[in-house]
Amino acid sequence: MNKITNYQLFAVTFIFQLGTTIIFGFGGSAGRDAWIAELASCFLGSLLILVYIALMKLNPGLSLVQWFPAQFGRWIGTPIALLYPLLYIYEVGRIIADIRDMVSTALLSNTPLSIIAGLFAIVVAYCVYGGIPGIARLGEMFLPIVLILFCIEGILLLGSGVMHVHHLLPVLEHGWGPIWKAVYPPGITQSFGETIFLAMFWPLTQNPDKVPKITFLSTYLSGIMITVFNLMAIMVFGNLFAGFLYPLYTLLSVISIGKFIENLQMLGVLYFLMTALLKSVALMLAAVMGIQQLTNRKSFKPFVIPACAVSLFLGLTMSRNIAEHIYRHHFEVLVPYIWVPMLIVIPAILLVVTVLRRWIGKTFTS
Repeated sequence: MNKITNYQLFAVTFIFQLGTTIIFGFGGSAGRDAWIAELASCFLGSLLILVYIALMKLNPGLSLVQWFPAQFGRWIGTPIALLYPLLYIYEVGRIIADIRDMVSTALLSNTPLSIIAGLFAIVVAYCVYGGIPGIARLGEMFLPIVLILFCIEGILLLGSGVMHVHHLLPVLEHGWGPIWKAVYPPGITQSFGETIFLAMFWPLTQNPDKVPKITFLSTYLSGIMITVFNLMAIMVFGNLFAGFLYPLYTLLSVISIGKFIENLQMLGVLYFLMTALLKSVALMLAAVMGIQQLTNRKSFKPFVIPACAVSLFLGLTMSRNIAEHIYRHHFEVLVPYIWVPMLIVIPAILLVVTVLRRWIGKTFTS
């Protein structure tokens, strides 16, 4: 099986962490202090990633779904491990729902939602069939495009004269309460806690010893990039930032230079489609690889079509509109009842069990 290079791992991790945050924004509940919430989330999220890295080092050569049977035993560990591929498939369904609503709202208002979602699911399935080399090439291709678009957007916003530093003031107007509400649990788990999904690919890197350094570097850079996006949006919209459903998409609509360079929302759609596609492919590949490893099959490819079909069904049926999708399913259900247990609690318990088993083993053998 082909290995992932250091650059490819960095590219995939960086874009995966940006994900849909690059268009939905982050920390709207913190108002003009959303940029502080993002920095705090990045710092605390990196501590959570430290737990994942420790688990990788304590279980050398094993992927995420193999950690649990190795430490909890086959009968307890396998059912727990299976929850993660199922979560990946659900996450892809959520991204398909994001695509469904975003594209139909911004571009193809008269196109049936099933056509938009179905085409995206087909592209995801095609890319997943390419395996590790496919996702690695996607990361290599998308990373420079995302960074170039980001620089272009910043330059055009500065040239438009629409950003005002006074919109950032007063800092901490309502104290740390709204910031902490944005940080925990949504800020820590979104993007940063989700990095555990990439643990499916860590054993497949050319230099496993470089995984911690690459992962932390991409984490800090993605956190800085989202923080800069928030700062730009707040300097343009002020407190109105919290009221926009797609703040970073809306931000592009205010660019106007000489009445010639205007209406650049397509850049936002391009951002969104690239990051959403790579994240979906990574999640789906991790899901089918996880199922393959847990069922001891020779290939993950027989699972691709059924898994993508389930994600498509979920993407079309899990919510009736974008408001229900985000505020009900994400903040009220997904974050507290799924992400917190699976991204924080279970990995923490696994780390404690792993350390205790190693300590006990050394005690009895010495």
